[in-house]
Amino acid sequence: MDYLKIITAIFIWSSLGIFIRKIDLPNEGIIFYTAVIAGTLQFILLSSSGLLRTLRDSAANIRSNLLLIVSPVCFLANTMLFYYAFRHTTIANAVLTHYTAPVFVAILAPLLLKENIRRTTWIAIILSSLGLWFIFSGTPAGTEVSHGSREGLGIMAGALSGLAYAFLILIVRKIASLYPPLLIIFIQNGIVAILLLPFVFNMEVPLQAWPYLVTMGILHSTVAPLLYVQGFKSVTANEAAILGYFEPVGAIVLALVFLHELPGLIALTGGILILYSGYMILAFRGGGSAG
Repeated sequence: MDYLKIITAIFIWSSLGIFIRKIDLPNEGIIFYTAVIAGTLQFILLSSSGLLRTLRDSAANIRSNLLLIVSPVCFLANTMLFYYAFRHTTIANAVLTHYTAPVFVAILAPLLLKENIRRTTWIAIILSSLGLWFIFSGTPAGTEVSHGSREGLGIMAGALSGLAYAFLILIVRKIASLYPPLLIIFIQNGIVAILLLPFVFNMEVPLQAWPYLVTMGILHSTVAPLLYVQGFKSVTANEAAILGYFEPVGAIVLALVFLHELPGLIALTGGILILYSGYMILAFRGGGSAG
């Protein structure tokens, strides 16, 4: 049952690109209104469960509270870059380049968490770099992509969103044992909404955008994270991370069904290299020798 919860959460997240393409609203507007809707729902859940008092009563130190406040900045950077990638390249390219995150985590962990770096990590770095080069080599039609083109900027944004997500993972890893997951998500949405408020103050939201925004706020930003966290009752972190690789598969299938997007062979090869490099990081985390 817990595996099913995680797979359901991943399937929900894999549909994110479809929603971004369907909403006629700037990215900052999508993120702001989704955060407000999700934050409101999460506030109700926290208040009714009494978990809202956890932040006030927490014994966490100043540094942990600071990390709790900084994490939304990484969350915002990750989301803005990821949404930019969805709009400027194919959904397959956006999701596949975003999955450089496990490799970035492996690179940053020795610097920020004092973890040992393994030989497997260096192999993964080479494979993921080669994968990015393959994706840069062509569009779905197999034509050349320059670094300054719309397609190239979308691919770079996808990879940078992976870097921002890696920082977010490392920060959340530091504070996850100190705060309830729902509280962390609520704080993220609240601070993101405050940061984006000046940019959306006079923004008009088309009526047809609201069903998508409400759905994203409820499903993508509240239900999916809660299902994912609940799944950890019997699923290990490594198993959950490896199950996460169903997301790009789901995203590619949904993009094919709803948008008729099919990644080219070169881009698909690059994506497989990136996914395999991330899988190597996760699969060998528990064993092997340090480099």
